[in-house]
Amino acid sequence: MERMKRVRNGTLVFYYVFTVYAVVFGPRHEAVLYNGLLPVAAFALPAVPFVLYRVCRLRPVYLLEIVFNAFVCAAVPFASLLGGYTLIPFWDKLLHFLSGFLFAVLGTIVYFAKKPGHALDAADAFNASLYTWMFAMMSAVLWEIWEYFISFFGVDPQQVARTGVSDTMQDTIVCTIGGLITAFSCWKYLRHRGEKRHIGLMMRLFEAYYTQNIAPRG
Repeated sequence: MERMKRVRNGTLVFYYVFTVYAVVFGPRHEAVLYNGLLPVAAFALPAVPFVLYRVCRLRPVYLLEIVFNAFVCAAVPFASLLGGYTLIPFWDKLLHFLSGFLFAVLGTIVYFAKKPGHALDAADAFNASLYTWMFAMMSAVLWEIWEYFISFFGVDPQQVARTGVSDTMQDTIVCTIGGLITAFSCWKYLRHRGEKRHIGLMMRLFEAYYTQNIAPRG
């Protein structure tokens, strides 16, 4: 636990140093409200887990924080502030693909947090996996609605003017694929208990959270 905490602290230091660099040396963006709020979001987002711990009375899950901070760093300081979207082809699609994994893990967490007794039963394999996949797809749809909304405020993240609905559909599809892969991992995880149980990264994230905040305690 202490080792993971030190790793988390190290990633936070790297995150904020990199964010300062991106703000200072990144390309200048069009002076619209959305672009002005990006640095604020970059500095504020790593605090989200701490707020959730306090509000929801949760125990810290350092592995989830590390993965969350890495994703945010790739999405906001690197992609939005430093111009990563133009530096690396298809970086936008890669981020949406990875978001499918992360929101699918969140869906698995929600499923077992709300299940009476919170036990990990093989009988839950199909329902939990389906819920996990649907949760990831829901996140993709809600994000695209958000992007459409902010397109009225001086930016066009969906590139509607140039590509129509193509960007929206591609983002939704790759996120759905990421969620489906995680749902399959969830199914395998729940079907095979004991020594034969398969634990990939996504289920390891789920298990870390489950152990700290959901699992019944004697």
